[in-house]
Amino acid sequence: MTSLLLGELAALSASLCFTFGPTLFTIAGRQLGSLTTNRMRLLLGVAYFLVIHWIIFGTPYPHMATRPLIYMLLSGVVGLALSDVFLFEAFLLVGPRIALLIINLAPVLATAMAWVLLDERLSLPQLAAIAVVLGGVSWVVLERGAADEEGKRERHYAPRGLAYALIAAVVGAFGVLFAKMGMNANINPISGATVRLSGGMAVLWLWTILAGDLMPTLQKVRANPKALRMVAIAVLVGPVIGVSLSLYALKTIPVGIATTLASLPPVLLLPVSHWVFHERITPRAIIGTVIATAGVVWLLTL
Repeated sequence: MTSLLLGELAALSASLCFTFGPTLFTIAGRQLGSLTTNRMRLLLGVAYFLVIHWIIFGTPYPHMATRPLIYMLLSGVVGLALSDVFLFEAFLLVGPRIALLIINLAPVLATAMAWVLLDERLSLPQLAAIAVVLGGVSWVVLERGAADEEGKRERHYAPRGLAYALIAAVVGAFGVLFAKMGMNANINPISGATVRLSGGMAVLWLWTILAGDLMPTLQKVRANPKALRMVAIAVLVGPVIGVSLSLYALKTIPVGIATTLASLPPVLLLPVSHWVFHERITPRAIIGTVIATAGVVWLLTL
């Protein structure tokens, strides 16, 4: 099995992790709130990685050269902390449907940035396959939004919310690019993920302290131990396994392909939403899923 195919399978597996992880985060977030859940997500993720890294490499924190260390820290700061801040604000202002649709620009932006800055040139069929995948995912996101609102279309498209979603997409693309530049130094994905999550966690918790939200966050966690256990399981699936797989994919395949294959959770969440949250799946959503799946198969065969 070639390293290219392994990288593509790793990106697809990361999509699966990023599908089941958020499902558990959603259940826990109903009790803890989205901000507290996100803070605990990064904190527990770093704790997991410190233990795993210690067991595998004999040290809790990676020793790496300055340049890849800076790149991975920056990736965590902008891709995990800063991007999420803008994304959550966009959710509040324009709703998840429009915000997720704009966030789907991140793979396109990352592909363009990697083309210009890293000279990662993709063939025309690869670009076409990426367009098919993202088109199918966008179609599903739009349909899921319509189903969630019971046929009512979102009318309040606050310019600030649209701007926040676009900023989240751009910042997220920069986070992927920094991760790729760090992984180009041939560092281990576990080490890279440990540094990346620690960068995002440090900034997010520093902001929590400066904003005076430390004690309310801790009190909410103490009052909901079952939700905290749910977050702990979700972290193991998403930020730990999923991030490690996505970094391996970035290490072995072009940015555009890696980010596209890792952008499938809106499609993969359809059956989960149906079985777990009892949401209705419409024929239009099924068509979008088929389109995205066809694009993935096309991309894997190139």
